[in-house]
Amino acid sequence: MIRRLAAFAALLLLTGCLVSDGDLISPGEADFPVEDGTRFTVYALDESGERADEPPEQATVTVKDGRYLMDMGEESKLFAGLMKEIGPELYAVMIREADQTDGNFYALMERDGTSWKRWGMVCPDFVSLVEEEGMALADFGMVVRNSDCVATDFEDLKKALLFAHERQAPDAEYVAE
Repeated sequence: MIRRLAAFAALLLLTGCLVSDGDLISPGEADFPVEDGTRFTVYALDESGERADEPPEQATVTVKDGRYLMDMGEESKLFAGLMKEIGPELYAVMIREADQTDGNFYALMERDGTSWKRWGMVCPDFVSLVEEEGMALADFGMVVRNSDCVATDFEDLKKALLFAHERQAPDAEYVAE
């Protein structure tokens, strides 16, 4: 499990993510739809959005100092983040390693009862999707820097997340226990 998480993190570093230098969601604007202490079983999803043939992982989400903390296990890094509702049962997620003070990654989460599906934003895939629609990354107020898609404004981030949600399959499913 730890090797798979490390491999996923390495893949994200190599392929690029949707990021920002500063916080695009502030604690005062954040929503907290996940209860403190919620445990999740996390399933990887394939390209079609179906569960991949991989063993699931466990995650526990707590709230501390006005931020979510997600623990994926003893040997994994702890992640801190915030969520903001951007549509019915749709949330922008801002996350970073808990020991860092800046540099955020973004994803979209969709809630359906006790299940949450995640749209992880991989920059090259997003750029290809945008270009397939005859658009440019600049239409979302973003630039590419070191293989990352860099967002500077929450409204542009929201536009990008909703665009991807309508055109891509989710990459993970979190099922609350």
